[in-house]
Amino acid sequence: MTPAPTPDRGPRPREVAVLAGLVLLEALGLAVAALRLLWTLLFEEPLTVGGTVFLTLVAAAGALWLLRVGRGLWRGFRWPRAAALVVQLFLLVVSFPLLQAGEWAGLGPAVPALVVLVLLFRPAVLDWTTRTLR
Repeated sequence: MTPAPTPDRGPRPREVAVLAGLVLLEALGLAVAALRLLWTLLFEEPLTVGGTVFLTLVAAAGALWLLRVGRGLWRGFRWPRAAALVVQLFLLVVSFPLLQAGEWAGLGPAVPALVVLVLLFRPAVLDWTTRTLR
C-alpha cells in the first residue's frame, strides 16, 4: 500500500525543522536515560529492580513516542502538535522545582521546552502542520 500523494506546499519552514529537531533531541535524551537505567540494572546495584525495570520501559517507550512525534511534525501532520505540547508542559513541571531549588540542571529541560512551546504556535508551523491522515 503506497501513501496517498500530498500536495506540494513549498519548502519546509525553518521553524518546523528546529521544532522537529528539538523534539528529536528530547527523544535522544530519553533514550540515553533508558540506556543508563538498563546499565544500572545489568551492571550495578539498582535501588529496586522492579522500579528500575519500570522506569527503563517508560523511558524507552517515551523515546519511541517522541521519535514518532518529531517525524509527524517534520512531515506536516496535525496530531503531533498536541503531543509535543503535553510533553513540553510536563518538562516545565519537572524543571520548575529544580530551578526553584537553585539547581541549574533545571535549565536543561526548561529551555528547549520553552522554545518548542513558542515554535508550536508560530504561523509558519501552524500552516505547515495542517495535513491530516486520510
